[in-house]
Amino acid sequence: MKIALVTCQAQLDLYGGEKLLISALSGLGHDVAIPVWDDAKVVWSEFDAVVLRCTWDYHQKLAQFHVWMDALESRQVCVINPLSILRWNINKRYLFEMAKHTAAVIPTCLIEPSDTRSLAQMMEALAVKEAVLKPLQSAAAWRTIRVLADDIVKAEDQFAHWRGEQEFLLQAFMPEVVDEGEWSLMFFNGVYSHSVLKRAKHGDFRVQSDHGGTVHALECPMHLQVQAQAMLAQLEHTPCYARLDAVVRGDALYLMELELIEPELFLEHHPEAAQRCARAIIQYAMSH
Repeated sequence: MKIALVTCQAQLDLYGGEKLLISALSGLGHDVAIPVWDDAKVVWSEFDAVVLRCTWDYHQKLAQFHVWMDALESRQVCVINPLSILRWNINKRYLFEMAKHTAAVIPTCLIEPSDTRSLAQMMEALAVKEAVLKPLQSAAAWRTIRVLADDIVKAEDQFAHWRGEQEFLLQAFMPEVVDEGEWSLMFFNGVYSHSVLKRAKHGDFRVQSDHGGTVHALECPMHLQVQAQAMLAQLEHTPCYARLDAVVRGDALYLMELELIEPELFLEHHPEAAQRCARAIIQYAMSH
């Protein structure tokens, strides 16, 4: 099979552990290319499978990204994850849908551009003193800020520059993220593979490496794996790859985000992860 591991201009050779997929797929006898998703010269129909990996600028080119997905669909290209899953996951409204199906989701408020409420009013509605503001469609903590009731004016001023441009979520701040870290659990074709614990640098709440966060290879406790598996089982279709980001409070796993578009899969943090992912891709491509 000829497989495209799709990336962006800033990550021409893929990023970190994602590079391990190249040798893993090649070792299984498949040809691998690393095209840029918005490169007009790429003929996508030449590939047996188009796998999104490091398309990490799509949230800043949303209209173009949707046009690209439509073009892949019109050419009947095998896309992994499938386009129906990508379109569902690209908008964080899915969190409200999952909450209706009993998934433990952090208390969240949707803010539309037409919403005239202040952040203070919305925090009062959530009954919280601290919250995290993030765009409905984003990546790498873009336009993501921590909102404190005692310092609300600063956040209101910053948000005033953005609120008319896109939809946002206001989520209750979970101090466990800072105190203990945020879990990322990886699944391939619905089967748990491995996990990491991400920790923010001192004085920050963002766990992404872009902001000084660190990643630690740790096996998530079994009872939390079971809870994550149950959340994933709510989906209508099983994704080829999935990363579930969550925080633990007590014995409960609270969903922060379910990453199904182009999540970093931390393949370098488990000796079998790249092979598991490669086999899942081939299996998925052959069955769809």
